[in-house]
Amino acid sequence: MDDAFKGLLVVEFAQGVAAPYCGLLLSRNGADVIKVEPHGNGDWCRSLGLRKGDFSAESIVLNRGKKSLALDMKIPDGRAAAIKLAAKADVIIENYRPTVTKRLGIDYAAVAAVNPNVVYASVTGFGATGPKSHMPATDTVMQGYTGLMNINRDDNGLPRRINMLAIDYSTGLYLSQAVFAALYRRAITGRGSHVQTSLLESAMAFQEARLVAQKFEGSAVQPVGAPVGTFATADGYLSLNARRDAHFAALCTHLGTTQWLDDDRFNSAEKRLINAGEMNRLVAPHIQQKPTAYWVKTLSESDILNAPVHDYNDLFDDAQIAETEAIGWVEIDEFGQLPAARIAGLAPASASDQSAMVPPRLGQGGRDGLIKAGFSRDEINQLATSGAAIFNDAEDR
Repeated sequence: MDDAFKGLLVVEFAQGVAAPYCGLLLSRNGADVIKVEPHGNGDWCRSLGLRKGDFSAESIVLNRGKKSLALDMKIPDGRAAAIKLAAKADVIIENYRPTVTKRLGIDYAAVAAVNPNVVYASVTGFGATGPKSHMPATDTVMQGYTGLMNINRDDNGLPRRINMLAIDYSTGLYLSQAVFAALYRRAITGRGSHVQTSLLESAMAFQEARLVAQKFEGSAVQPVGAPVGTFATADGYLSLNARRDAHFAALCTHLGTTQWLDDDRFNSAEKRLINAGEMNRLVAPHIQQKPTAYWVKTLSESDILNAPVHDYNDLFDDAQIAETEAIGWVEIDEFGQLPAARIAGLAPASASDQSAMVPPRLGQGGRDGLIKAGFSRDEINQLATSGAAIFNDAEDR
């Protein structure tokens, strides 16, 4: 498969997860991505969770194939370099506060004046306007604010955070599809555009069906049927969905509970939905009597929807994962082989150019990125001399 965005220059004035994930998807589709990050510790995502050297698990994923330009935009040389990069870019991705980009001279109005064909993508937390537009926002803040925690309660009713950056990554996905559409529109019309979204808007789109359910059903967390849910087995957990009549009848046969088929509480899908709590409570002790593998084999033979509840180590050795190449492996010097997920619709990671899958250390690739953006070697050396840019010199040896 040809890289759709080969030859495009993307300048990423962004930190964290949501906006850089959009940059990652552009990179995986062939674009040259220059990640502009501050001196010192670089993008704060490099310290999200456990940091080892210049990397965290999150930053390894988000920065694959990018070039890192460690640039101090607070000093004149650094600011001038940022403006020149913005003037050359096909796509700009940024998640600064509007006052910051304007002060630096890289806001949309300033860039579009000299680069009218640019696709300029902005991400904010709560949106560019409104009473909360000035407030900081993170994935955790948004999971609480937008109701995602509320529909993910534990057995005691306590709202819980989903233990991954679900809103950040979904925002990056929504932003990328908007950027891809803007690039297509540019190819047709020759005009650039300003693409804007926020964690708040993305969280609403991500949860749209639950918003409708709140009004349509009176609750966003009604069960979809019964028996449906996660059940403890003798040695683990099983995800089970036997809500359809034929599946329920087959399950009753396997459990030795065929009397439930004539029970007025459970003898139709509609009644099982009404009595879902009681249905699941009755099923649970039966499932717990045998190991997960037994249930997977037995239920699958009857076409009852089920799956073992895996941890990630299980997936690394899973035959179906291997067959679809959903997880590949990439060598990163000091860490050895690390997993690399296949992006939906793209070639497997194992079939990709491995250099395009390796993330940069802080400042690594910056010189090469600037050269490709049209900077002369004298200009690049001046950035180093003035302290505006710090380069990882290993690439020049």
